[in-house]
Formats: sequence, C-alpha cells, structure tokens
Amino acid sequence: MIRKDKIKFRDGTYKTQIRVVKSYRPGPKQTPRQVTIKSFGYLEDQEDRKGFLKTVERFDEEQKRRTKEKNIVITIPVKQKNNSIYNRKYNYGYRFLESIYEELGIREYLESVEFKGEYSLNEIFEFLTLKRILRPDSKRGTIQEIRQFYNKEYDFSLADVYRALDKYSDISVKLQRRISDKVKEIIGRDSTYAFYDVTNYYFETDFGGEKGTYQQKGVSKEHRISPIIQLGLFMDSNNIPIAMSTFPGNTSDSKTLQPAMKDIKENYGLGRLIVVADKGLNTRGNIDYIVNQNDGYVVSQILRGPKGKRYHDIMFEATGYLGNEEFKYKLFEEEYEVSINRNKKVIKRRKVLICWSLEDSLYAKRKRQEKIERANKNLQNNVYSINHSAKEYVTTTNIIKSTGEVSDEAIHQINYNRIEDEERFDGYFCIITSELDYSYKKILEVYSQLWRIEESFKITKSDLQTRPIYVRTQKHIEGHMLICYTALLILRLMQYKLGEQEVSVDRIKRVLNSCTCVMPNDYVVLIDEIGGELCFKEIEGLNGEKKDSLVYDEDKDQIRQDYQKIQKAYGVAFDYSASSREVFNEYIKSIKYKIKKNKKRP
Repeated sequence: MIRKDKIKFRDGTYKTQIRVVKSYRPGPKQTPRQVTIKSFGYLEDQEDRKGFLKTVERFDEEQKRRTKEKNIVITIPVKQKNNSIYNRKYNYGYRFLESIYEELGIREYLESVEFKGEYSLNEIFEFLTLKRILRPDSKRGTIQEIRQFYNKEYDFSLADVYRALDKYSDISVKLQRRISDKVKEIIGRDSTYAFYDVTNYYFETDFGGEKGTYQQKGVSKEHRISPIIQLGLFMDSNNIPIAMSTFPGNTSDSKTLQPAMKDIKENYGLGRLIVVADKGLNTRGNIDYIVNQNDGYVVSQILRGPKGKRYHDIMFEATGYLGNEEFKYKLFEEEYEVSINRNKKVIKRRKVLICWSLEDSLYAKRKRQEKIERANKNLQNNVYSINHSAKEYVTTTNIIKSTGEVSDEAIHQINYNRIEDEERFDGYFCIITSELDYSYKKILEVYSQLWRIEESFKITKSDLQTRPIYVRTQKHIEGHMLICYTALLILRLMQYKLGEQEVSVDRIKRVLNSCTCVMPNDYVVLIDEIGGELCFKEIEGLNGEKKDSLVYDEDKDQIRQDYQKIQKAYGVAFDYSASSREVFNEYIKSIKYKIKKNKKRP
C-alpha cells in the first residue's frame, strides 16, 4: 500500500514522504505492523507530481502481484549477528499436534478452571504436552526452549510450571473424562472392548518414598532396582486411550484391575465392557469382579504349573484338534465357580481355546537353546551364578552322577529334567472368555489386538521418555503422568487420522521436528528443508508383502514423503522455500484436525 506522511523539518516547513509499505501481523493477538518496501522521497521535490505518483502506483501494484505469486526479495545485513533473534529456528510442525489439542477442548476446559495465579494453566499444559512429544526433557530442560515455537509467546516461569503441576493433579480425572467425551464426539468412541494392561516407570533416585507414596520399589518391567510407579491403561478398539490410573510401585499388576475398572465405569459412563488382558491379570478375584459387574472378559490362561494343570489332559491329547501342521486348536466349554459374596457361589460357563503354533514352538525352542548354551558356558567358566536367565537351567546337587556317591562340594549341572518338561509346552497357548457366542477366530481376533497397548507403553517409554521421572511430590508425579498420557492420546489420534497412510510415532516426530523456519526480518519467513533421510528401496517378500531392501533410493526422501502424507491427511499444502509472514500465518491457521465420525480403522 502507498503511505503519505507529513514530515516536519527544523525550519518549520513540511514535506510529504511517499513510501510503499506492507502491513502484517507478527503473530496471533499481536498489533499489526508495517514495513517499508521502498521509499520514493518527497512529493514536493518532484517536477511531475502526477507522473511521479503514477510510478509509485505501478510499483505498488507490482508488489501486490508479487505477494500473490509468493515472490519475495530478501536482504540480510552483512553485520547481522549470528545469534540474533533473526537467526533463531522456530518450529511450526507443532501446529499439527496443537490442532488436535484444540479439537479435544483442552484449552477451553483449562481456561475455565478457577485458581489463584497469574500464569495460564492452559499455556503451561499445552507447552509441556507439545514438547513432551517433540523434544522430551526434564521440566527444567524443557522450559529452556520456551521460545522455539513459531508465533507462540508463552509467558511463565519454571516455578509456575511446578505450581501448575499441583493443579493438574487435582483435575486429572475430570480432564481425562472431558477428553474422552471429545474423542467420542470426534471419531466415535468404540468401547465394546476395553484393552487393559499395566506397566511401570522408574524414578531418578535410589531411595523409595514414604509408605503409601508412588515411589516404591517393586517388580520392574525393566529389571531395575530404582523406585517405580505403576500405571494401568485402558484402550479402546480404535487404539485410542480411554483412561489411566496410577498406583504405588509395590502394587501387584493383578491388584490394579479392579480399582481401575471401577473408576472407568463410574466416571466415563460406559456400558457393558469386555475386558481384554494377558495372563498376569487373570486371577480368580478379577474374574469374579468382572462377572459380578455384568461385564465380560477375554484373557490368556497360563498352562504351566498347578494353575494350568486342569487343561493338560485335553491339551496333550493328540485327537480332537482342528487345523493343520502349522496351526491347530481345540475349542470347548467348561463350568467354573464365581463368588457372588463370601457365602454364595454360582456356576458359570465359559469358552476355552487351546492353540498350538509351529512358529511359536520354534521360537520357544530357539530362546531356550540360547539360555542352555549360556548356562553351559557359565558352568565351564565357573560363573554359573552370573546370568539369571541361564541360571534357571542350572541345578545344584551333592550326588556324583556317574557313581551315585555323595560329594563334599556342591555340584552344578544342567537341569535336563526341567528342559524336557518345558519342551512339552512349546507352541501352546490358551485363551478363556465369558462370551459363549465367540468362534475361535473371533477370540483370536479380539485378543490379538492387545499388542497395541504394549506398543503404546513402548511409545511412552522411548518416544515420550516418560521415565526416568524427576519430580518427587505426589501431585507433581500425577501432573507429569497426565501430561504424558495426553501426549500419547494426541499421537494416537494423529495416527488414526493418517489411516491407511499410518506413520510410526518415531517418523511423525522426525517430520514435525524438521518443520522449522527462520525470520531474517520482520515480514519474511524462510522455510528450512523438510527432509534429509533417504528411503530404502522396497522389494517383494516371499508372501508378496512389501519390505525394505538394503539399498537406499537417491530419488526419495523418507521425511519428505511422510510430510506429504501428513499434509494430505490434514487437507493442507505448503511447499515454498520462503513466504511473507501474512501468507505463512494463513497456512498455519488452515491446519485443522477434522475427521469423519465412525471412520473405520484399517
């Protein structure tokens, strides 16, 4: 646009300065600014004022045309400092995640929460959640990158972060319920099956907390001796988390199901659930609780030891199996007792599926052989007590095998009786269910989806780095776990949106972290390259499936391809190396999370 300003000189005279300027808004809720594109001097100094103004108008029209065509001329002062704000890299990939955050209504809810404080509960929660996904770190390390998001001017301190964690603890259940309701609105919550599992996360400390606190030493999934916290997670059939529950680290896995299930039934208004879980949660008490709530179950059953003894005759009986040499099964019904209360028991019926898989059998034999080889090696080197996984096949006796005499020293040797007994169970597994109308295919189909919750746990531990946990107080821990849970849910919703083009969390992070830009002046944005990782060429496997070869493709970039998939899923497109702030801001605003309700997952 053309701007005419009256300039007063020292002698008291005035002249009209003519400039072509461009208006822009640096960021959301910020005051519009103007930058001079070209100054033409003073109108009064021109001999042909009309011709002069026409020249200015033609230049202005040309600039407007160039803006539409996204042609930008950039000038950078030679002496501009390398550590200037104009050299800072800003991430704009966060916007794809923020659009999900907004759609879940988290911002509106947190802004409605009453509390005493000058900071924004929403700003802190949003920032910590986005950073937990993109660049997870301790709270102290995270806040050091508070200025790294494009168009974001967060205003809070590290002390505010710790104060806010206390408040997040207070509203954790309400916020989870709010998010669950929004998920139901957005894609339709498929809660026919509630997949449940438990994992734990360790603290960055050697000492446990006071009795009753989360920081307790228990059975660590990662075989650590540090204090841990237990987390139970419910997930729906769309692979979207429903709710989480936290427990002290010394709580047994099997003891978490009933309180977690009670909480989800009371707070989320769910109807009849079919709980899908592994054998670690299959106890008589849990089965009784599920049935007494008029819910159902599909759980795996241990076959070794006293608990599985009742199935041994049927399992080892060769006749009656259906299938082939690679996979066979038996499906039958059985009666079992359910305790209504301490004095009353009723008889119920359920289905039992016993399967044998050649693939699983070979895998079990291979794993055992590795342990036996390690055990033999340790015995030869007299270090039989070092490796715990190999030690289980070592037995200690005072009897000399060749003579039958009693030795003065303990003799360590391979326990071949145990090996022979275990080999009988190779390849067998068992699933029990309360659903009498299920076929063997239906049982396997439902139970096979349980691996996705294990995958979610891996995401929280590797991609989101939920552990080690650095915070110490009960409320800070609960606030931290709520942020990590929300980050997981947002990532799962993004994967759900990608549908058939599903991309792993690790690849999503690499793409979004590649979405960076710099602003060499007040109105231009320079877009960094989105790429840098060559794809591997695909080949066809023996079964016709596509898999990566060992040869990379010079013409294809993995990050670039994934970025195009994400843009396509969101219905947006931007592929320029530079842009005006105004045009780029419009692109950022256009990124919205919209999805067709009840869309089927591939």
